[in-house]
Amino acid sequence: MSEESVFKAQTGKRFERPSWLAVGLVAGGLGLLAVNIFHIDLMSYLWPAFIVLPGLVMLLPAYKSTSKRDNILNFLAIPGAMAVALGVLLFLMNLVDHFESMAYIWPLVISAGVVGLMYMERFDPESTVHENGHRFIRVMVFAFMGLAVFFEILVFNSLGGLWPLLLVGLGVYVYLKNRK
Repeated sequence: MSEESVFKAQTGKRFERPSWLAVGLVAGGLGLLAVNIFHIDLMSYLWPAFIVLPGLVMLLPAYKSTSKRDNILNFLAIPGAMAVALGVLLFLMNLVDHFESMAYIWPLVISAGVVGLMYMERFDPESTVHENGHRFIRVMVFAFMGLAVFFEILVFNSLGGLWPLLLVGLGVYVYLKNRK
């Protein structure tokens, strides 16, 4: 046994963990100090939080409802999920500076609304929204991928001269797969 544990056993005192408020204040202060030292424009990266935070607030009534007690504001889960998804997507677009992708991300935002509906109805075993919702989300993800390929290759010409090589590679792959 170490001396420290003997001391704790004899005195009945134990070390207290720091409060979350103190840890948060120190971490926030260190973060802001780093932002000032390295001259980082924090708002240029974190402005999508003004979309995500209200979306999270709209998700709260559905989160607090239970199978025995349904909240009258559960319907806010749908626009809340859509706002959170849009804010996260805007944050990612902001990081890579590719806002042109707004042309084809709309299926993901609609899918987030369906996720909100499924979350809202999670306690209703007779609801068919879960089975249909998974199917709808799958279709929307495929629509997103198809639109992304269409816009990035044909409209934005992101891949330049590489997309013919990708098509040739895909053709060789399909040929070799069918040959086996």
